[in-house]
Amino acid sequence: MTEYRLADVNQLDQLKAFLFHHGANPWNHLPVGGVDAEFELVTSGQASALVIYSGEQPIGLGIFYHPSSLPQTYLKYSQARSAIYIAEVVVHMDFSGQGIGTRLLEDIIRRASKFGAEILLVDRHTENSGSAGMMRKAGFKELSTFVDLDRRDVGNRSTTVMSFELI
Repeated sequence: MTEYRLADVNQLDQLKAFLFHHGANPWNHLPVGGVDAEFELVTSGQASALVIYSGEQPIGLGIFYHPSSLPQTYLKYSQARSAIYIAEVVVHMDFSGQGIGTRLLEDIIRRASKFGAEILLVDRHTENSGSAGMMRKAGFKELSTFVDLDRRDVGNRSTTVMSFELI
């Protein structure tokens, strides 16, 4: 049986290690400084870390920024609406392909109205078909694709931004 819980600050070092271990692949941009900044947002209450557990083992992690912390880059996609940015969705390697990532996104969608959000935003490497499928299954629609040389080192080096409309 799986259980969804928002992480508390005592778990963040363990979850950061989980992110680097299970999230590192050519498609993901995980600079140490950027990840540290994300976890600082969680610590300060400006973002949340949602964890799926199987027993006491974390099998999935989603980090989402609250509307007050929407990164400047995503303001144009929110169209002046209150938006949540989903920064990370990572699944334990032994549990990939079982719908855990989609369920993480769906749970974040369910929680979004508590934060006053009207839209959720997420991005991925354009050629990351696994992430694309997970996001589509959760109901996200493509908004924009652009060359992203700062964050993408492989393939076509492009990012696709997707959205889920709550209102």
